Amino acid sequence: MTSSEDSRLSRRALLRTTAAAGAAAATLIHPGTASAAPAIPPTRTGHNPAGTQKKGSIPTPAEYFGTAIGTEGFLAQWDKMVPYFQLIGARSDRMHFEEIGKTTRGYPYVLLTISSPKNLANLDKLVATNARLADPRGLSEADAKKLATEGKPFYYVQAGIHSTEVGNSQAAIEWAYRLATEKSEYIEKILDNLVILLQPCQNPDGIVLVNDYFAATAGTDYSRTYPDLYNKYTGHDDNRDWMMLTQIESRYNVSILNKYRPHVFQDSHGAGASAPRLFTPPYLSPYDPNIDTILVQQTDTVGLAMQRGMTVSGMKGNGWGSTYDYWSPSRQYCVYHGAARILTEAAAASNLAYPQVGTKPLGQQTTAINFIEPYDSNTWSLRNIIDWVSQAFYSGLEAVAYDNYNWLYNSYRVGVKAVTRTSPYAYVIPAGQRDPQAVYDALEIFHLGAVEIRQAQAAFTADGKRYPAGSYVIYMQQPYAGFAKTLLEVQEYPQLLQYPGGPPQRPYDTTAQTLPMLLGFEAELIATSFSADTKLLNSIKPPVVATPSAPRSTGAYAIGPESYGVFRIVAALQKQNIPTFRAAAQFTDGGRTFPAGTFLVPPSSAARQLLQTQSKSTGIPVSAVSTVPTVAGVQLKPGTKIGLLKPPDNMPSGWLMWVFDRYGVNYSVVEAGDYADLAGKYDAIIMPDGVSKNSIVNGLNSTKYPSDWAWAFGVGTTGWNQLHDFVTGGGTLVTYGSATATAQSLFSLPITSTLPSGSSSDFYCPGSLLSQEFDTNNPAAWGVPANNPVWFVSNDAYKLTSTSTYPVDVIAKYPDSGDQLQSGWLIGGEHLNAAVNGLSWKIGDGYVATFGNEIGFRTWNRSEQRMLFNAAYYGPSTKLTADQFQRFGK
Repeated sequence: MTSSEDSRLSRRALLRTTAAAGAAAATLIHPGTASAAPAIPPTRTGHNPAGTQKKGSIPTPAEYFGTAIGTEGFLAQWDKMVPYFQLIGARSDRMHFEEIGKTTRGYPYVLLTISSPKNLANLDKLVATNARLADPRGLSEADAKKLATEGKPFYYVQAGIHSTEVGNSQAAIEWAYRLATEKSEYIEKILDNLVILLQPCQNPDGIVLVNDYFAATAGTDYSRTYPDLYNKYTGHDDNRDWMMLTQIESRYNVSILNKYRPHVFQDSHGAGASAPRLFTPPYLSPYDPNIDTILVQQTDTVGLAMQRGMTVSGMKGNGWGSTYDYWSPSRQYCVYHGAARILTEAAAASNLAYPQVGTKPLGQQTTAINFIEPYDSNTWSLRNIIDWVSQAFYSGLEAVAYDNYNWLYNSYRVGVKAVTRTSPYAYVIPAGQRDPQAVYDALEIFHLGAVEIRQAQAAFTADGKRYPAGSYVIYMQQPYAGFAKTLLEVQEYPQLLQYPGGPPQRPYDTTAQTLPMLLGFEAELIATSFSADTKLLNSIKPPVVATPSAPRSTGAYAIGPESYGVFRIVAALQKQNIPTFRAAAQFTDGGRTFPAGTFLVPPSSAARQLLQTQSKSTGIPVSAVSTVPTVAGVQLKPGTKIGLLKPPDNMPSGWLMWVFDRYGVNYSVVEAGDYADLAGKYDAIIMPDGVSKNSIVNGLNSTKYPSDWAWAFGVGTTGWNQLHDFVTGGGTLVTYGSATATAQSLFSLPITSTLPSGSSSDFYCPGSLLSQEFDTNNPAAWGVPANNPVWFVSNDAYKLTSTSTYPVDVIAKYPDSGDQLQSGWLIGGEHLNAAVNGLSWKIGDGYVATFGNEIGFRTWNRSEQRMLFNAAYYGPSTKLTADQFQRFGK
C-alpha cells in the first residue's frame, strides 16, 4: 500500500467520538461478588515479576469505559482497552499483561496470561511440562503420568480476528475483569486447575479501524461499518494465513502456540444474522487425516460441553455439526501442534452494535439433533452475543479445568503417536532445485511451524534414489510432522454429497494446500527407512551463491527467470534505474543454455553491487554471459509504474499489496481521481479477482461515506471508457479470476465459458490444484514450468471463439484430455478438456493478459503468480529486434 493510502487510513482511524454514559453490566450464571472503584491506568507494560505485590482496586468495565459493555450503539475502542488490560495486570495477582510486539500498523499486540497466583509464580515450570509432554521422545509412560499430575492444561482463547465480528473482543473485556477479580469458588477452581491465555484481539489494526470508524460516524447518516479491508493486506482472510504465515500477526500467534503449547485453542468468531445464535463443534465431515484422532474427539468434547452449558442456562438457538468442517490448515495451525481447535460463531446483531429485530423469532425454528432448541425471541442484540459467547467460554474452561489430568496425559499420547509413526518415513527436498526461493519459503514455513528440518552432509540413497549433499530431510517421527505432511502431500478430498446423487457438500474453505505445487519445488515421499548423515538446522538461510566476475563490455550479468523471487531483484533494479533487458528466446553462452525470459543487465559498478546484495539475500544465482546474444528481446521500461485496481474490501488486491510491498514494486492503488489521466500515472494496471464493472462505475455510494473515501467513489461510464482508452492508447492491463469477465465486457473479448451453467453436480472445484500446459515462450509465461499446476476456486475456463477480433496468443491451457485434478476436489473435469486459461491480446496499441483462474490467490500459488509480474513488466517494455537487442552490449 502506498504511503498516501496509509495516511488516509490513519486520518480515518484518528476520528473519535465521546462515549455516552453507561449502565451496569449483566451477570452470567455464576455471578461474581467482587466490587471495585475507578482508577487511573498505569503507564508501564509487560509482565509483573512473579511474587510482586499488586495493589489498588480495579474498576468494573462500566466504570472504566463510562458505558456498560454490550450497550446498544457502543463499542469499546482499542486505545482504551489496552490501558485497561494493563491496569488489571498491574493490580491483580491473577493476570500478567504482555505486549508481544507491534502490528502491521504499529498498534500493540497483547496477551493476557490468567491463572491462580501460585500457577503464575510457577509459570515457567508449567510451560516446560507442556513442552516435555508434547515431545515424549525419551519420556517413559510413568514419568508422563507423573508430569500430568503436576502440570496444568493451557486454554488459549482468541477474539477479534475478524473485526466486524465485534462481540467477542467486547466480551473479552468482561472475561479479563471477572477472572482477575471474582472471589468465588467457581472461578478460583478454574484458575487453580488451568492457565488461560487470553488474546482480546488478534487483529488490533482492524479493531482500531472498525470500532473507531463506528464511533466517528455516530449521529450521522453515513454507514456505520468500516468499508475497507480491516487488516492492511488480508482483510477477512487474516485467519487463512496460518499455513503460509505471511503476516506479522500470524507469526505472533504461532509464537504463542509454539511457546505455551496450549491444549485448547478457542477461535471466537461471528456469523451472519440468520445463523445459529452460537455455533460450536463438533464439525461437519471431513477432518484432515493429519489431525490426531484424540484431538478430534477432544474437540467434540469441548464443543458439546459449550452446548450443554448454554442449554442449562436457558440460552436457545444454538447448533453444531453444520457449515464448518475440520479440514484446511490455513485456518487451524493449532491442530497440527497438539491443540483442539474450538471454533465459536455467534450470530450478528444489526449494524454491528444495534439489535436485530424481526417480526417473528429469529433463526431456524425446526429442531434437530444438532439444533435442539430454536431461539424464541424476535430480538438479538450485542448484549445477547456477549452473554452467549461468554457462557460458551466458561463452559469450555470447565470442560478442561475439571478434567485436567486427562488433557495433560492425552497430550503425551498425541505426541507418542507422532514420534512412533511408521509410515511414511520421511520427505526429502533435493538440493539444487530450479527455484531456490520456493525451497527457502517452504523451509521457513516449516521452521516457523516447529518442524525439525535436517540437511544432508553427504550424498545418500533413499528408496533406491541418490540424493546429493545439501538435500533437506524432514523425518516423520517427530511431534509436529503432521504439519509438514499436510503441506507436502497431495490432497484427496472425499467426494461428499448432500444426499446420494445430489449436489456436493460444500467445504467451508479450500480443499488443497500442496506446497510443492503451489510454490514450484520438488519434495519426495520416502516410504521406508534409510541412513543419512544429517544436521539439524536451527535457522533457515538462503543457499550460498557466488557472484561471477564482472563480464566484459560486450557481455552482461544474467539472471534466470526460473525463480519467482527474481522479481524482488527486478524491483530493486527498477528502483535504482539500472537498465534491465530480457531475452525473448533461448540462447547459449559458454556451453550453457539460458531459457527465454532470462534477464540481462549491462555491467556497471551499480549493477554489480546491487546484484551481489540481492543474490546473497535471495539465494538466486547471478551468472555472466560473455556476449549479449543475437535474439529478439525487450528492455523493461525504467521505473515501470503499476496501478492496482482495488475496490474497498477486495481481498485479492490486498494480498497483492503485500506481495508488492514485500518485493518493493513501484505501485499505487488506482483512485477515482486518476481515471482522467491513467496513461500519465500508470504503465500497467492489474485488475484482480472481484473487480467488476459495477465496482468501477458505481463504487462506494458517496452519500453513505465521508469525503475521505472519495478515492473509492464510482467513476461512471466516463471512467469506464477512460480505462478502455488507456489500453487502446498503449497501456497494459492484466486481469485474473472474475476480473477477466470484466475485461471481456470492456473489450468484447471473443471468449465463452466452457463450464456448464447448471448444477454444481455437473462441475465443481472449490479450491484445488489443476493440470495446466504453458507456452513458456510466451512472455507472460517466461520462467514458469511447462506443466505447472494452477489454482482454481470457483473460477472459469474459456473457449476462444475468434482469432481475428484481436491478435491473440494462448499463454496457458488445460490438457486436451485426462485427469485434470492434481490435488483437492474436482467434479466434471472433462469440461476443462482443451479449455484455454491464459490469453495475451493486442488491443489497439495496448497489451492485455487475461487469466480465468486466480493466479494471485492469497499469495499461495507463487509459482504461477509470477505471470502477473511477467505481463505487467512486459507490456510497457520496449520491444527489440535481435540486432537491436544484441547491440545493447556494445
